[in-house]
Amino acid sequence: MSNDSMLADREHAAGSTHFSSEHRENILNAAIEVFARDGYAAASTNDIVKRAKVSKGLLFHHFTNKKNLYTACQLYVLERYGEFMSKYVDLSSADFFDRILCNMRTKIEFGRRHPQYLALISRAWYVDGEENPLDRRSAEEYIVTNMQVGQLQNFFTGVDTTCFREGFDVSKLFNYTRLITEAIWQRFSASLNNDPDLMASELDNYLAESEEILTLLKHGAYSGAEAE
Repeated sequence: MSNDSMLADREHAAGSTHFSSEHRENILNAAIEVFARDGYAAASTNDIVKRAKVSKGLLFHHFTNKKNLYTACQLYVLERYGEFMSKYVDLSSADFFDRILCNMRTKIEFGRRHPQYLALISRAWYVDGEENPLDRRSAEEYIVTNMQVGQLQNFFTGVDTTCFREGFDVSKLFNYTRLITEAIWQRFSASLNNDPDLMASELDNYLAESEEILTLLKHGAYSGAEAE
């Protein structure tokens, strides 16, 4: 499935304009809660329609099937996440690691405000494994095409590269840092059994461990007094 297919799924998931957007929003919010709690395989559409206070016929009119609904939930959360990050990430500091930390703290604030969103994404990307119907490659293409490109350009604009050791590749450092913090997050999610409330209460521990790793990376990347 290509990025175009992912976008087609989103358009198809929007359903008919004959029904109100309020119904669709209610269905998505109810489905996010159920998928985040139970995972894709165990989630019940009966539970979803009960929570959304709509008929099952209306649910399937909008989303056709359970997989399409799951994909729509993922895209909905990713879009809300992108909007939140664009609005609240502070890139006023020219220091590379200050920006990384600010980015992480903003993600954590998003998780505190929306624990169900946090749990849904973590379950889909790190916990569900083979039962997860989300096409990871298509989702990653969607993120890169629609979210990350602008964010990465903004991130690197104005970064003070004079702090780094001579010949240091800042873009590689960024990718390595992202991989390390994602690995910490994956272990964090699994250890808490993807429980939304528990994850929200433990976000500071995740941040503390990530900050420790970033400090080590900073000492390796910066030259002389800049590492202090």
